[in-house]
Amino acid sequence: MDKKLENMWRILEIQNKAVQLDIQGWLMYEVFTWSWWVLLAFLIIPWIIWGKLVDKTRMLEVLLLGTIVVIITLFLDALGNEIGFWGYPTQLIPLTPEAIEFDMSIIPVGFMLIFQYYRTWASYAIALLVMSAIFAFIGEPLTHLIEAVLYLKWTYFYSFVYYIILGIVTKAIVDKVTSMYVPINNN
Repeated sequence: MDKKLENMWRILEIQNKAVQLDIQGWLMYEVFTWSWWVLLAFLIIPWIIWGKLVDKTRMLEVLLLGTIVVIITLFLDALGNEIGFWGYPTQLIPLTPEAIEFDMSIIPVGFMLIFQYYRTWASYAIALLVMSAIFAFIGEPLTHLIEAVLYLKWTYFYSFVYYIILGIVTKAIVDKVTSMYVPINNN
C-alpha cells in the first residue's frame, strides 16, 4: 500500500506542475489573442441565437436534448483529449473542460435547433446529415485553422459519424421520455 500511495503522490505532483505550466502558457500565449476572442464569440453567439429562436412551448424537451448532448460531448471530449486523440492549443479558460465553447455552446445549440425545427424522423435525419457535414467538414477545419483544435489520432470523418450517432441517440431518448410524460393538471 505504501508504494501505491507514493506513486499517487508522484502523479499528483506532476499533475500540479502541469497545471501551473498550463496556466502560465495560457497567460503568456493564449488569453486575449485573436483566437481567444473567436472562442469567446463561439461560446456566446450561439446562445444569443438560440434565445431568439427557441420555441418556448417546447423549451423543456429542447433543453433536455441539449443537456444530454452537453453531458455526452463533455465526457467524450475529455476522454479523447486525455487519451491523445486531439488537443486544444488555445483555450478560452484554463483548467475547465478545454473545449467549452464547442461542447457547451455550438454543438448543443445546433442539435437543439434541428430538433426543434425538424419534428419527424425523416426531416430530422436529413437536417442531421447536413448539420453533421457542416460541423465536421467545414467547422472543424476552420477551428483547426484558428488553432482552436489539433487532431492527433482523429479525422473529420470520425466527427461526422459521431455527430450522426449523437443526434440519433439523443432524439430517440428525448422522444421516449416525452412520450412517457404525463402533464400535471393544476385544476
